[in-house]
Amino acid sequence: MQSPKIITSVAPYVTIANALQAIGLAHEDGFSGIELDEDHLHCLVQVKPSCLNLIHEYSTDKHMINFLHKTLFRPSIDSENQAERRQAVDFTLKTLDYMEAAGISRMILHSFSDLPGFFKSRSESANKVGYFLGCYVVQVYGILAPPLKEYRKARKDKVERSFMNSLSEIAKYASDKKIDGRPIEIVFEEHYSDAIDYDSISYGKGNFINVIRGIDTAHQLIRTGKNTDLSEMSEPIHFHAVDTNGMIDDHRTIGRGKVNFKDSLSDTIKRKLTNTIVIENRTRSSALESKEVLASMIKKM
Repeated sequence: MQSPKIITSVAPYVTIANALQAIGLAHEDGFSGIELDEDHLHCLVQVKPSCLNLIHEYSTDKHMINFLHKTLFRPSIDSENQAERRQAVDFTLKTLDYMEAAGISRMILHSFSDLPGFFKSRSESANKVGYFLGCYVVQVYGILAPPLKEYRKARKDKVERSFMNSLSEIAKYASDKKIDGRPIEIVFEEHYSDAIDYDSISYGKGNFINVIRGIDTAHQLIRTGKNTDLSEMSEPIHFHAVDTNGMIDDHRTIGRGKVNFKDSLSDTIKRKLTNTIVIENRTRSSALESKEVLASMIKKM
């Protein structure tokens, strides 16, 4: 049985590298691929349109598997304001065009975008102060999760309708974009402040034939107080192996938080739920340590 390949989030590299350079650094650090940030890629394309071909050529040459995480900044694809929702969806469709040209096979998204635009990338590499503050905001965001979840629950019908309309359009557009002959996949990732019932989504069926479920071990622990249980999972997943203190999404080095990875990793490997595992760390040293810890866990299984 082949072990899952370990992929890193782009986060440890954004202040020192653009999207193309980050892929090179991830390869040098021994990762099998990288999960890019949507805004980070857009900023590079504006400066260097040829980067998409260069990303494709480099990644093919190095046998890298690259994904892309949709922006967390507003406007959001679940907005009840149709002009805002249209703007968010159109931005996403343009990103899918970029992904096809760059050979990026999968987009990960949440049902909403809540972070203020102040922290959004505006150049090839992120501002170090802005990146530090943005990481802090993401952590503190966990404290606000319960009231945000209640707010979304109170507006569930309207918000969910907007999101589902957007997801359907995005998935259909992505299905016409081919990477190695296969449509780009759309990952709907669970989040700790969302009120949507993830089990109700028709993953891999009908209009969502190329939509797969996104599992995040930190989000799961914060949202439910329990570790990720994949024992009943049968369909393919996108798996974020992330550690946390259980209260905020602090992206700790694996093994230094409260997440127990044993069962979820075992189920993922035995049931062949995915051939990739993505880690999310804020610093390069933390990412490298997480990779070694995760590789050791996998080897023992």
